[in-house]
Amino acid sequence: MMAAPSFRFRLSSTINAFLFPEFFRLKLATDGLLPTRVYREMYRRTRELPDLDIVEVGAGSGSSTIAMALALEHAGRQCKIVSVEKCEGGSRLDYGDGPTNLNLLETNLVQFRVRDHVVLYPHHLTLENISDVVRLIQTPQIAALVHDADGRIDRDFAVFWPLLRPGGLIVIDDYENRPEFQSVSPRRPDGGTKSLVTFRLLNQLMKWGLVKRHRVVGNTFFGYKPQGADFTRFSADVLRRIVGDVDTERDRYLRSRAI
Repeated sequence: MMAAPSFRFRLSSTINAFLFPEFFRLKLATDGLLPTRVYREMYRRTRELPDLDIVEVGAGSGSSTIAMALALEHAGRQCKIVSVEKCEGGSRLDYGDGPTNLNLLETNLVQFRVRDHVVLYPHHLTLENISDVVRLIQTPQIAALVHDADGRIDRDFAVFWPLLRPGGLIVIDDYENRPEFQSVSPRRPDGGTKSLVTFRLLNQLMKWGLVKRHRVVGNTFFGYKPQGADFTRFSADVLRRIVGDVDTERDRYLRSRAI
């Protein structure tokens, strides 16, 4: 049985409905999982971008995608959002199988009349197929890199960061130093490591000077690619070790709980 919403949650929803009605309606219509103010921030930041494609990893039901696409539409941009969504597993289990989730995403994009601004890649993103996504990009650079998926921003940055224009927008969800360790399952394929992995990977990327923080809304990070950033500082081996260390912490925690 689902717990009743807390007073704090109801109060926050009421405030957001009053302050940001259009984005509150977007969240309700698409069953968005992020705070209303995050969608507003994504809209505002996207509207300031040049007419270059955007790469989004993790569209879910399309709430963030639509917020960005509306910004492109209202700003008269011709570029596209190249959006990756696996359409199955994790939170998508609440809505059905892969075809059902893909249909839901398509329906939401059509409902908000932004389908023409979005190029969908409905597959798991891996190092083996990420080049397929690159080929969908039709502009010389990309204006933004958005990640709200599995926390593996090391994979995304290895390929998309060099394509991101200097000053380009970087949006990363689940930026929070909060482990939720549990056994790996279809619903939690990361075993509850996603937020912690995201937090540590992004902090390392900032340490290398590849990302500059602007603000964090909820647990969604908004930043940008600094001018003159040096990609030779990027080390996939260092980032893999960070991921491995978090996995080791999870396994140690689960073993301690089993004793």
